[in-house]
Amino acid sequence: MQIIGGGAIGLLLAGRLAASGVLVCVRTRTREQADELAAEGVAVLSALGDADLRAIVEAAPLADGMAGMPEVALLAVKQTALTPDFLDLLDAALPPRAVVTAFCNGIGHTDLLTERMPGRPVLAAVTTEASLRLGAATVRHTGRGEIWLGPAPLFERGDAAYAAGEEKEAAALAAALRQAGFTASASNHMAERMLRKLLSNAVVNPLTALLRVPNGELVRPPARAELVRRLFDETLAVLRACGLRANAGLWEELLDLCERTAANRSSMLQDVLAGRPTEIMAINGAVAKLAALKGLAAPYNESVTALVSALRGEDREG
Repeated sequence: MQIIGGGAIGLLLAGRLAASGVLVCVRTRTREQADELAAEGVAVLSALGDADLRAIVEAAPLADGMAGMPEVALLAVKQTALTPDFLDLLDAALPPRAVVTAFCNGIGHTDLLTERMPGRPVLAAVTTEASLRLGAATVRHTGRGEIWLGPAPLFERGDAAYAAGEEKEAAALAAALRQAGFTASASNHMAERMLRKLLSNAVVNPLTALLRVPNGELVRPPARAELVRRLFDETLAVLRACGLRANAGLWEELLDLCERTAANRSSMLQDVLAGRPTEIMAINGAVAKLAALKGLAAPYNESVTALVSALRGEDREG
């Protein structure tokens, strides 16, 4: 199995799958990380009461091509990585029949993958697992969650559009992930899953990044809690117009997420602190775009998109 990406989720998937007996090859951006992974394996540290583990993996830079590579590929990169050059490398690195399963935040990536790699099967994956990369070959598993996999919705093509990719392929991958200790299941409701994940990401990620606080600090002071609720209500209205089912418990789910991951720094906060590009356009920018398509106002999403983009002068076009 190929794991594309040596970040927090990529290393977590690689380490646990390899420890369960799956032959894993991690495809990295740099040769330095690939060499370290090949020499040391992946170390998965736990803050959850589980035993730490170290698993042997193969590793190679993505630019090295596809000779002898497995046909199952888990794409565990941020949307900011999906540049034209990267997608060309990805397509060249995958065997002709390989299925790409995309573990990306936000929406738009399944449309992009299908557009840039026409005819290649694409599955969508949504996870609430939490992890933190500590080094090139070490990751800490900071919060247990779930993984859902299924046919990938193409939001930019209409409510009924899906990428090529079969449920049986999602079911087989879910079984392998369960064997590795994850709570994983195949789903034929991935649009709903992706919109629900987008709802939580659109609230937690930009506000933690702007306020420089861990997840648990978002709703404790009343002024912050009011801001969180306003962004939540606006985002929920937009996503319901796009097909998200009404659910009276979604606010409580967000509060529970903040509590369960209270000490976590969101990926967007980590990116801002490290001076890296953020996924703001794939998250709140995407919500604002959906709102415009539906004729709705989204001033809070537009504002946090502008503010996070301004933190490092990111281009908001596109």
